[in-house]
Amino acid sequence: MKKLLLASTALVGASMLAAGPAAAGPVTSGNDFDLTLGGMIRVSAYGVSQDISSGLNPLTGAAITGTTSSGRGYRMYHPETEVWVKGSKKGDNGLTYGFEIELNAASTDATTSDESWIFVSSDTWGRVEMGDQDDAGNRMTIDPGTSAVLKGNGGFYGGIGVQQWFNFGTEAAGQGVSPTRIDLEVSYEGGASDATKVIYFTPRFAGFQLGAAFTPDGGQGGFTRDADNDGDFEEIINLAANYVGTMGDVGVSIGGAWWGGKGEVAAPVVGTANTTNDMVMWRAGAKMDFAGFSVSAAYMDLGRTGVTTANSDLGADSGDYWTAGIGYTTGPWGVSVGYYDSQKSRGTGVAVNAREFKLSWLAFGASYAVAPGWSLLADMSFIDATNIAGTSFDNDGHVFGLTSNFTF
Repeated sequence: MKKLLLASTALVGASMLAAGPAAAGPVTSGNDFDLTLGGMIRVSAYGVSQDISSGLNPLTGAAITGTTSSGRGYRMYHPETEVWVKGSKKGDNGLTYGFEIELNAASTDATTSDESWIFVSSDTWGRVEMGDQDDAGNRMTIDPGTSAVLKGNGGFYGGIGVQQWFNFGTEAAGQGVSPTRIDLEVSYEGGASDATKVIYFTPRFAGFQLGAAFTPDGGQGGFTRDADNDGDFEEIINLAANYVGTMGDVGVSIGGAWWGGKGEVAAPVVGTANTTNDMVMWRAGAKMDFAGFSVSAAYMDLGRTGVTTANSDLGADSGDYWTAGIGYTTGPWGVSVGYYDSQKSRGTGVAVNAREFKLSWLAFGASYAVAPGWSLLADMSFIDATNIAGTSFDNDGHVFGLTSNFTF
């Protein structure tokens, strides 16, 4: 899933309306739009060490005792290559309009485009976007990852590829949203992060801004036609607000968002009731910047979003998480440390020794700007996962990664 990768979208909480990558160059093509072209490509190497407790491996179903590792213990990884095209124009009526397309270019990427949308904006009434793009709450809430506090590849926000190499297990069907979605899409949205939607942002006034989004079908994106009975969330409404300003020499950012949507049963039987809990989630976070330091924290409650009513009646929920981080930048160098903690209940329908899922993650990161467009990134993560996938299966270990990242 593309959103496992921090690089898939340049989301900086303090600049929601600055759509598009920062690194871009002018392109000449016709007279209708002013075009810019940009992109990124990164290659990584990871070392992995895992200590798996006794129990059943949720990935294989086999019994596990003692300590095991992840095969060879190291991997090379080419997580993503993208090309960004942005076009805009200001009409005689004073409106600015345009588009943005993020093309996937990795050799094994089966998806042609990551995100693609159009926009119309005005200094008077704000900005409207339509297409496949992250919603307002995703882009306006504040946290250590989307606010660029975490260095390296973003630690637990998905950039270091840990999801692929560390064994988090899988959640049982019907148990709801798993806090092991370490990409922390901010909104989860039932997979609707890049679903086709309409988004509105007000102008910023005295540091304050409001945003809203409406997604008809969480599984509908691009040209593909999505059914109304395949288990996606429907009619998702998102409301968000934030403040960005200064207090003396301290920069302050505060943001929050709420999501609501209809739960949908896959292949429903005529005459039966909907047995999936609706989407009800909220999130809040803040950040301070001073003397090269950035400090940020956030909390999200996913309620019982997506959990079957049968499981929620037994006490299951979709969990919550909190996260905090501090970063420091001086010249070409950046360093950071962040911590993530999540938990969820599987209810009495699961064995008593496996009902509470917990995950803690300590992430260290570093970045160095070698030259224009070229950065070296380093990450070290220490992870402890308890009772994964509805079993008493535990795993703890660490992952070390080095990445060369080019942007153009």
